[in-house]
Amino acid sequence: MATARATSIPAPVGGLNDRDSIADMPAQYAPILENWWPYPGYLGIRKGSANHVTGFTNAVQTLVEYLPTSGVSKLFAAAGGSIFDATTAGTVGAAVVTGQTSAQWQDANVTTAGGSFLYLVNGVDKPQLFNGTTWTAIDGASSPSITGVTTTSLAHVCVFKSRLYFVVKNSMTVAFLPVGQVGGAAGTLDLSSVFRNGGSIQACYTWTVDAGSGADDHFVVLSTNGEVAVYRGSNPGSGGDFSIIGVFQLGRPLGRRCAAKYGGDLAVNTTEGVFPLGRGLLSATVDRRVALTDKIQNSVSIAANSFSSAFGWQLCLFPEENMMLLNVPATGGAYQFAQNTITGAWTKFTGWNANVLLRASTGLYYADNTKVYKAWVSNVDVSAPIQSDCLTAFGYFGNKAFNKYFTMVRPYILTSGNPTAVYGLNTNYLAQDPQGTLSFVAPTGMVWGSMTWGSMVWGGGLRSTTGWNTVGAVANSAALRLKVQNNGAEVRFTNVDYVYQPANSVL
Repeated sequence: MATARATSIPAPVGGLNDRDSIADMPAQYAPILENWWPYPGYLGIRKGSANHVTGFTNAVQTLVEYLPTSGVSKLFAAAGGSIFDATTAGTVGAAVVTGQTSAQWQDANVTTAGGSFLYLVNGVDKPQLFNGTTWTAIDGASSPSITGVTTTSLAHVCVFKSRLYFVVKNSMTVAFLPVGQVGGAAGTLDLSSVFRNGGSIQACYTWTVDAGSGADDHFVVLSTNGEVAVYRGSNPGSGGDFSIIGVFQLGRPLGRRCAAKYGGDLAVNTTEGVFPLGRGLLSATVDRRVALTDKIQNSVSIAANSFSSAFGWQLCLFPEENMMLLNVPATGGAYQFAQNTITGAWTKFTGWNANVLLRASTGLYYADNTKVYKAWVSNVDVSAPIQSDCLTAFGYFGNKAFNKYFTMVRPYILTSGNPTAVYGLNTNYLAQDPQGTLSFVAPTGMVWGSMTWGSMVWGGGLRSTTGWNTVGAVANSAALRLKVQNNGAEVRFTNVDYVYQPANSVL
């Protein structure tokens, strides 16, 4: 007589995986994971977004924050030939800077004895310097001024050991200013004999390394052909004080916004994946196994091959949620790969058509062609519900060689409302759309003293599904496919139960 068995498998909190064979994928991973955020103990539908500043007539391509040592920070957005104050929510006001050629600015905050400043460069227009009140276009005659280099050629900027460094566009040159200055006579660092694979300099960053005797800052220069030069010291005008540690091959960086602080490391987004420099530079050639994107390298490679020349590639850290976002400027709408930096788990976010991301002191923001949004708020994207998709790893349920007869599944979903959910049993490695519908009873508010203790759910709390759902399939492997539209509710997926007849009872 056939004997039914039941087993329970946790939700795939290990995240998205397109590296391992779908026929031998561990249960903690998922071959499809979209708009689910992998918390350490469960999957939750990602948070939504809300309008912050609306009414732009050109695509917003830059979001930056001015961060003074005292006072209130300011948020700025660049669109078309103008820069706008985007600090206060509402309809965008008059531009604070006009007459520019490009809206694709790179930025750095710097504090000197003269105050706190925001520097913007784009390699086409004169750099813009904001002192908290006034914007100044920087050239050889402005106040302050930069001499010794054509300022319209400055395309990337960073601060290293109290000194501003600028990438000179389409060259092998890095320009630098005197210590603690936002203007002055620029010196130059020529890397034409350092980089052997040609190309030009793409970007420069500060990399903090702990060598065992305390943290030490290094200056990192990335070339367009994937070489990385690492320097130590503080004065590039002095050969004895500023020296090169080494030149490494990493992978071609994608865009000028190609790196971000990653804990005590620097993560760099390249055509080979996203690498932490601390591990990515351990060998002479790229070892993809040390890439942060190792588990999703197939998807990342496809995106890089398809959209490498598009504007919008960006790495953005959101430490408040232990999140790193990789923005992909895909044709038809941008999407993001997001990593939980605690667990290393990846997922894919859709619905945020971002040209640019910004982690500001007031939260996470992104911008599209007409609006700036505040992200990771509420449970809707403005007013639209969020749609999620998950395919768990295929399991063999004890025996790889024989078929099993699957009869019921029970996904455990906790929700604060009444989402719409469909489920299905996918078999033998074939991903198919789900057909069955799950039903929910939304929690209702209760009044203290009017209910029996233990029998009610507090208003605004979570309630779980409890019913079994029929499937009916004969296969040697199976996985749950689950699509949920949250309808403005919080939704969590914790595990799924299966009922099946084992191999020796199925012909």
